Amino acid sequence: MKKVLFAAVIVAGISAGCGKLPEAELWRRAEFAYANKNADSSIQVCQKIIEQYPQGENAPKAMFMIADANINMRHDYHAAIAQFYSFIQRYPDQKKTPVALFQIGFLYNNELKMFDSAKAAYQDFIAKYPTHELKSSAEFELATMGKNPDEIIKEEPLAKKQVTRKGTK
Repeated sequence: MKKVLFAAVIVAGISAGCGKLPEAELWRRAEFAYANKNADSSIQVCQKIIEQYPQGENAPKAMFMIADANINMRHDYHAAIAQFYSFIQRYPDQKKTPVALFQIGFLYNNELKMFDSAKAAYQDFIAKYPTHELKSSAEFELATMGKNPDEIIKEEPLAKKQVTRKGTK
């Protein structure tokens, strides 16, 4: 615990007091803070990257890291969703843009139980990215939305039999 706290203080202190550090150094510090599970330091350094290097190579990764820290460390799903929407707006052509949209649906569905919002996000995902590898996951999420795990498990063998029958005809 002392090691993590010390690392957080060092990361926060150095990045706050040194003016404008090179983008690569800021990114290294953001990764260090994230790896040490320090959400506040990680987010602060990522925000500094976005502010100081908005067109830099690490700005998209920093935006995504902020969302991840909000999910995995803070459990602040609303903040993560807002960050993913900002990411999508700012970087519509990034490789992780479809993942951000999928994550929005996933968080609305599985963490916040806001099924109408989840449905809209998943449908938007499928419409925009019909060939993406997460399409089948989005379809599964839509089909099982609001169901408890026991219901899904009971339905799964039936769904497999239906697919098998269709595939053999």
